Amino acid sequence: MLMNALRLLMFSLLLIAFLPLVLLGTLGFMIRLKIKNRGISGTAYEPLFNRMLFHHAGTRDDAAAVKLAPHLPALSPTVAWLLIGTMGLAARLSGYQGSILSYPGARPSSMISMMVHRTAFFDEALASAVHSTGPHPAQQVVFLGAGWDTRAYGALRDCPVRVFEVDTPATQHAKRQALDRADIDASHVTFVETDFGQTSWFDVLLGRGFDPDLPTFILWEGVTMCLDEKTVQTTLRTVSGLAVGSRIAFDTLSLEFFSGFLGQYLHLMIKGFYGESLQFFMSTRAPARKQASDFIASQGLALAAYEPMGEERGKTVPVGGFTLAERSG
Repeated sequence: MLMNALRLLMFSLLLIAFLPLVLLGTLGFMIRLKIKNRGISGTAYEPLFNRMLFHHAGTRDDAAAVKLAPHLPALSPTVAWLLIGTMGLAARLSGYQGSILSYPGARPSSMISMMVHRTAFFDEALASAVHSTGPHPAQQVVFLGAGWDTRAYGALRDCPVRVFEVDTPATQHAKRQALDRADIDASHVTFVETDFGQTSWFDVLLGRGFDPDLPTFILWEGVTMCLDEKTVQTTLRTVSGLAVGSRIAFDTLSLEFFSGFLGQYLHLMIKGFYGESLQFFMSTRAPARKQASDFIASQGLALAAYEPMGEERGKTVPVGGFTLAERSG
């Protein structure tokens, strides 16, 4: 306990010392976000930043994320180091691995550790699908709204599954350029360009060799909240028509939380910083698990796993939730 406290103290002091550099990196990121990130979701950087911090702290390996980041539109080698590298250096020098640097983190998660929880939930769902000893192990993996996800360039590289990354043309173009510049091998990945607003992703996927008769795992991280309800429902109903054993893991934000003062404030912050509005929410009133189960059942799927994002007690509602839904036999 004493050693952890000392490490936290050293980490905090180093962050204070590095604060001018972090602020300079934040300014550089904001400027590049407005100038060079046109047509690309700004929120895609948040999970990437967290995976980079985990890597620097030694709690979760993701060398591909660290290699990819400096070549993305809103970053550069200098900006990436000032914004994330300095925090990573503070973690390495202090040896601190708690709070936002922990992995897989504590349950239930808090506002501070939500991104830790989110990363771990999707990691676990993916690993369970591709390494399943059950009757329907995933033979295809689809990253739907892949953004800057780098899971395909780690453990999946040696898995006997076919990998697809689906996203908008602007995002796909920027990512493929960044992968080339970072010298990251992406030859095992099929890139699929589409516009989620047109709900055409499945047709385009079929045209790129996707087989709907094979058990499939779909990772849909950080996307539902940016879509309208009809598009979310159409996507889930499409998954309900895939092969038995197919699964989709996704996260949602709470209708009740974002109807309150703090939620509305956070919404305004997101809209002001990234220029993106939140559209889809799912109820997390108690019991939140039942709300998730009822919603996916109405789309023809069954609940395989659910974890609230934050605590569920008294009048406190979770900020959102993580759902794993499956096409059952």
